[in-house]
Amino acid sequence: MISALDGVIAQTVAPAALAVDRTGAFPSSSIQELAQAGLGGLLMPASLGGCETSTATYAEALSRIAAACGSTSTVYMTQMHCAHPIHLQGRPDQHTRWIPAICRGTAIGAIALTEPGAGSDVATMRTTARRDGDSYTINGEKTFISNGDVADVIVLFATVDPSLGKDGITAFLVDTANTVGLEAGKPMKKLGQKGASTVTLSFQDCRIPAAARLGDEGEGYPLLLRSVTKSRISAAAQGIGFAQGAFDDTVRYCAERDLLSSRTRAAQDLQFELARLRAETAAGRSMLREVCDLVDASDEDPTAEVAMVKMHCTALGVRVASACVELLGEDGDRDDMGAERRLRDGKITEIYDGTNQVQSMLVARDIRISATV
Repeated sequence: MISALDGVIAQTVAPAALAVDRTGAFPSSSIQELAQAGLGGLLMPASLGGCETSTATYAEALSRIAAACGSTSTVYMTQMHCAHPIHLQGRPDQHTRWIPAICRGTAIGAIALTEPGAGSDVATMRTTARRDGDSYTINGEKTFISNGDVADVIVLFATVDPSLGKDGITAFLVDTANTVGLEAGKPMKKLGQKGASTVTLSFQDCRIPAAARLGDEGEGYPLLLRSVTKSRISAAAQGIGFAQGAFDDTVRYCAERDLLSSRTRAAQDLQFELARLRAETAAGRSMLREVCDLVDASDEDPTAEVAMVKMHCTALGVRVASACVELLGEDGDRDDMGAERRLRDGKITEIYDGTNQVQSMLVARDIRISATV
């Protein structure tokens, strides 16, 4: 499986990465090639077109994709972030309608959670879903939605009653081809990950069938909490990938210019710095693998451990990429060198899927609880 992944990365993902970054083009060919190689649904059951791999295998695959192209990695992981809640709480007919198509790459998925006034505090969301006979009417706005403008299916979180707080949150499947009143804004201009489209979604009196609901009313918040475990693992895997990609490109640059074999003091300083960055990246990868194994072994999601790995690995990606930019000297800010692209791509990982400040709060809360036991 990993050899097949490396082949697609070498033949399609990596060669297209610079152009994707420069033009902001959606990396559809890379996503299709990954899916055709059987890599489109690593965590999904084989009966639904997936591979039933471990979380650690998924994280390793994602980190390798991220090392080559941040935009492709975000589109790829968003596919999984959409399929995961459908698998967790969908009916059999919802499973068969969407999960195989997402795994094959014939359907693009998105997940709509964040709102202009409700980011980390999802309990304050204001997008409403009002029951009207055998339908729901959706009104509201979601923002920073990856794949939102190209999605065939969207996992939407809305509230059936804002006064209920988190107990009113309910999940729905929105078939974009058959939903009138859904409008996607233009892709946002961003610092990095420019080919992974990010948009605002507007819902204006959108009627969707009651059968499109995922689970019962009020079951959206628990589903959301179960879903963010995988999304935070994904962000951590991207962090490792960005660190590795920046490191590899920097080593290649230095080797091509014979900067590593010299016995000068400057060459030795360069070698020592690269050694430190390699060790930091390896340690982060080991931490990620350990937390992935813990997620698979536990009946309950290890919230603090997932928060720590998301916080640590995303910060690591930015830190290593930044150090590599400095090591490249006057060439550090050239986009064809690769390190500065990983730095730009990596910054958002510290913000999405729960900011690293939120992750710190979760870890601190676990410390307080542990201290009282």
